[in-house]
Amino acid sequence: MTISVMALLAALCGALATVGLVLAVAGSVGWTPSTGSRRRTRGERRLRAVLGTDRSGARTAWWAARRTRLLAACAAGAGVWLATSWLLGGLLAACAVGGLQWMLNPGQEHAHQIARLEALEEWVRRMSDIHTVGISLEQAVVSSIRTVPGPIAVPVQQMVARLGAGWKPADAYRAFADDLNDSTSDMVVALMLLHVTDRGAGLGRALRELSAAVAEEVLMRRKVEADRAKPKANARWVTIFCLGVFGLSMFSGSYVQPYSTPLGVGVLVALALGFVGLLVWMRRMATMRPTARFLSPLDRTGTATLEDSR
Repeated sequence: MTISVMALLAALCGALATVGLVLAVAGSVGWTPSTGSRRRTRGERRLRAVLGTDRSGARTAWWAARRTRLLAACAAGAGVWLATSWLLGGLLAACAVGGLQWMLNPGQEHAHQIARLEALEEWVRRMSDIHTVGISLEQAVVSSIRTVPGPIAVPVQQMVARLGAGWKPADAYRAFADDLNDSTSDMVVALMLLHVTDRGAGLGRALRELSAAVAEEVLMRRKVEADRAKPKANARWVTIFCLGVFGLSMFSGSYVQPYSTPLGVGVLVALALGFVGLLVWMRRMATMRPTARFLSPLDRTGTATLEDSR
C-alpha cells in the first residue's frame, strides 16, 4: 500500500480546514486569553523580539547575531541539493547547520545567564559607590552607564533611555527586570522599586549587601553547572555521531533512495522530529529549571492599567 502525494495534500488541507474552523468558532464567540492569569513565557518573549512587536529593538540584534548562521544554513542546503539532487536532504542539511549551535551547546543559555548575573553584581556594587555621593537613584543609574559591564550593557542602556523618555521610574525598573528575566535580578529591581516609594537613607549599604548576595548566587549556579557538565558532554557527542552518520548517508544514493517516495519522506520527517525531541529531552535532563520570578510583565501592565483608570 502506497500513499500518493494527492492523499498527503488532502490530509494536510483537511487538518488546516479543521484548525481554521476552530479559530473561526473561537472568534465568533469572542474568546480571548485571560489577562488575569496570562504570563509571558520565554518562547513568547523571543518570538515577540524576532517579530519586532515588543518595541525594544531586539529584532535587529537578533538578526545581526544570527545572520551568518542563516546564510551558512542556506548555502549548505543549496550545496547538498545541487550535489545529491535530493531536495529533502538539502532542507534537512540547512536545518542541521542552522541549529548546530543549539545542538552542540546545550548549556549556552545558562552560561549567558550566569555571565549576566556576574555583570549585575558588579553593576550593583558600582551603583552603591555612586549613590554614596548623595545623588538620587535615577541619577546614579544614568551615571553608571559609562562603566556598565558588557553582558548587561544593552538592558541598562534601554532603562536609561526609558527614564530619559519620561517613563515613570517604577515602570522603567520593571521593564529592566523583564529584559534580564531572572529571579535574582528581580531582587535588585525590588530594592529599586522600594526606593521609589521610600526615599530613606541606607540605599548604598543595601546595594552592597545585595551585591554580596548576588555573588553567592553566581557561585552556587557555577557549582551546579559544573555538576551537569558530564550529561551535557554526553548529549553533545551523541549529536555529533548522529549528524556524522546523516551526513555520510546523504551521499550514498542507494541508501537514501527509499526516502524519495512519499512514504519515505514521511518516515524521514518523523525520524528528524524524533531526533529533535530526544535532544530536547536530554537538554532538559542536563539543565536546571529556573526559579520562578516574582516580578512579571503582568504586574507592570496591571499597575499601568490601575494608574490610567485613576
